[in-house]
Amino acid sequence: MPRPLSSLGTLAALLALAALGLAGGCGAPTEAAPTTCGEARDLVCAMSDYASTGIAAVRLADGSNESRFGVDLGRDPALARSGDRLFLVARDRDLVFELDPTCGAPIRKTSVHDDEAKATQNPQDVAIDASGTMWIPRFNDGSLLVIPASGPRVVLSLAAYDDDGAPQPASATTLATSRGERVFVALERLDRDLVSRRPSAMLEVDPARRAVVASHPLVGQNPFGLAVAHEGALWLAAAGAVDLADEREAGVARFDPETGQSRLVVQEASLGGSVVQLALRGSCGAAIVMSATRDVNATSLVTFDASRGVVVQPASAAALSTPGFELQGLTFVGDTLFVGDRRALAGGGHALHAFVMEPSCRLVAAPAPRVALPQRPVALRAVRPAAR
Repeated sequence: MPRPLSSLGTLAALLALAALGLAGGCGAPTEAAPTTCGEARDLVCAMSDYASTGIAAVRLADGSNESRFGVDLGRDPALARSGDRLFLVARDRDLVFELDPTCGAPIRKTSVHDDEAKATQNPQDVAIDASGTMWIPRFNDGSLLVIPASGPRVVLSLAAYDDDGAPQPASATTLATSRGERVFVALERLDRDLVSRRPSAMLEVDPARRAVVASHPLVGQNPFGLAVAHEGALWLAAAGAVDLADEREAGVARFDPETGQSRLVVQEASLGGSVVQLALRGSCGAAIVMSATRDVNATSLVTFDASRGVVVQPASAAALSTPGFELQGLTFVGDTLFVGDRRALAGGGHALHAFVMEPSCRLVAAPAPRVALPQRPVALRAVRPAAR
């Protein structure tokens, strides 16, 4: 799906964020802010109406949440997690905020914009290698920014890996292989009109050499959004062309980092729409899919058996469906699956729906406290349990 930027608070909150160094201009390349965790939380949600952005930290025991809003958080956020570190990526502002991994409070801001760049570079993800180096794919200029724990930054151009010079890197993941640690970068490889017509690719980067060492063709076009590392493999939402819902090369793809081989586990025609987000637990997978109806793109929460490559709940029998593009944000917290819903609740706010995945890979509603977010959800991540 094209993502040049996504097209689809109170004064007190802004003053509080200003005190943390999170409101105002970009400032220095990296700025530290004091941790403000009052208590550990279970789930972090990035929220946006594409005019402003907030972060909600949710406690699932009672559904309460603590929210923060700020100018620097931009309009088009994403959440990234690598190892034990959690980040909010302000894609339209070329900023990355590191969040406290136990409660989601912003603790550090890093500019990922090159001084000489004349336009937004659109960071998508953050991967951390064993040395603490940050690897950040930037969608708009087809580059991989390398920020070491100490020393100068390095920019790796990925332009050579697409015929039109714009490979659209969408995600970065660090994984251990028999060849040593590697950073895997998924390339959408859209055409200049941002439509998927050609095979996508997975780049293999050696972090020690800071060099691309292999380019693996992907089965499954347009790996949209963040890759999901699960049981030694990378799982990809191969959305293909989003105005079609029956492409042979679109659906849920699995990439083996050891062999560089990929395969399509389930096709989008069986799921009932283009896959835009994934979550996996054991041998079961859940996905948000959207219809191909232009300017509508109704969303559904579907499931599949990843071990057998069988769809269990397609869009026609979805656990949850919406008339428009309202389901955004999908993650497991323990055995419970949470999905964000951008529709307004009757009593105010926006819901997080909770489900339990049965052994048959079928979702049933979970008996969880009601969660009402103050802004429309975009992305979800479980946080690290705090030491007790």
